[in-house]
Amino acid sequence: MIDKIIENKNKIIIAISLIAIGSIIRILFHANLPAFKSTFITINGVTQSMFILDLFFIVAIIAIISGLALGGYYTFIVPITIMIITDIAIGNNWILLFTWSGFAILGLLGFLLKSKRNLSYKNIPTFLGVGIVGILIYDLWTNFGTWLGGFGYAPNFSGLAQCYTMALPFMLWHLLSTTIGLSIVLITVIYLKEHRLKLPEVNVAPFENQMTYAIPVILIMLALLSVLV
Repeated sequence: MIDKIIENKNKIIIAISLIAIGSIIRILFHANLPAFKSTFITINGVTQSMFILDLFFIVAIIAIISGLALGGYYTFIVPITIMIITDIAIGNNWILLFTWSGFAILGLLGFLLKSKRNLSYKNIPTFLGVGIVGILIYDLWTNFGTWLGGFGYAPNFSGLAQCYTMALPFMLWHLLSTTIGLSIVLITVIYLKEHRLKLPEVNVAPFENQMTYAIPVILIMLALLSVLV
């Protein structure tokens, strides 16, 4: 019983720390990152920079880490809380349910990975591979929401293809920034784990496990309803 209380306390402390870090960084640096001037794509007269700087990777990394290190409810509570706090501070638009559900999916992928792999140096390539897959899923999903909501794109396959093409610079930046950032975070966490840091065990009760899968699905359904109804 005492071990369980200590475990829950440690999880809460880590979760609050992750939420605070993610919220502070996203709020402080919002709108302070200029886009690179080099360009590589022009569509319909609109030229996009090769990399569009944003702070996606901050919340993405924290979402994956919350799934890896904490599991259970924290896989979606941590990233969604960060988004709620920062969206209130800096604003968002109608696509927020797509972004929230996208980060919940990243947390779930981290949790699924934790159940199959130990947090160790030899498994870093696997973690990064799953992270890359998660980023691709996130960008495909959120841009699908952009197209579905009629955000300046024709409601046909050509419009969907244009939406994904215009999103390529963002996807490239997301892949690059998240891979680099996640690598640094994983190496640091694993080093601390092996030398001094004791991570809480990911013991998830059956109902909590079910909710871990259910919440991303519910958010996805709500996101679709928000643009279809």
